[in-house]
Amino acid sequence: MAVQGLYALQNGFLGAERSLLFYGEYSEAAVQIPIACWLIRTASGVVLFDTGVSPRAVPGLTRNNPLARFTEDDLLVHRLDALGLETGNVDVVVLSHLHYDHAGGAELFPTSELVVQRDEYAYAHHPAPFFAPFYYRKNFDLPNHRWRLLDGDTELAPGLTVLRTDGHTPGHQSLLVELPESGPVLLTGDACYTLEHVEGERVPGVVWNPSLAYHSLKRLKTLARLTGARIFPGHDPVFWQSAKQSPDPYR
Repeated sequence: MAVQGLYALQNGFLGAERSLLFYGEYSEAAVQIPIACWLIRTASGVVLFDTGVSPRAVPGLTRNNPLARFTEDDLLVHRLDALGLETGNVDVVVLSHLHYDHAGGAELFPTSELVVQRDEYAYAHHPAPFFAPFYYRKNFDLPNHRWRLLDGDTELAPGLTVLRTDGHTPGHQSLLVELPESGPVLLTGDACYTLEHVEGERVPGVVWNPSLAYHSLKRLKTLARLTGARIFPGHDPVFWQSAKQSPDPYR
């Protein structure tokens, strides 16, 4: 088994209204949601799933979002440092999609291979007006970085498979991680914000295509049932409270 361990990296918190979390809800009640990155150690290298928010965005987020919380330790470079790593030690960065809270740290990895779906990369550069505020071009307009553009499901390495899970965005992707001791895990990104989304088949409130988002939820739910995989959602405050935090790994 190539995968050796999976580490949860805390990258701060944002506040979000339920209308942004659940499609069809209009409540302005806000909850504090985690921003999560995941690091995977393999026999052949280090893989990062998502990069959180850009450090340059933190002052504005804390100023404009009353529930936003970022500490110095939450910065991705410090999370890596706590594991004895630098950005140059990361071989592959898998970006679930290019929204600002997932691709904000991409620029920190000039020597890594950045993996994203081709449709996502194209759309992020020319988004529809209703979706443009979620894409910040400085985060991903990085022509000197090494991009690998995928077209659908792709095995990156033994035990690591990218799964296309469209809907939240035009080219969203999740990651199936096969852990050597505890079995498979589905890192869903924003295809599934919380466990409530997958259990109730609730589409995210921020959504490009709700029908595709619904089918992606069904796919994740079916895969979990067939493979026995645990679902690790993208922004679940309840799940995050019980998640094993770095430097302790899932094995």
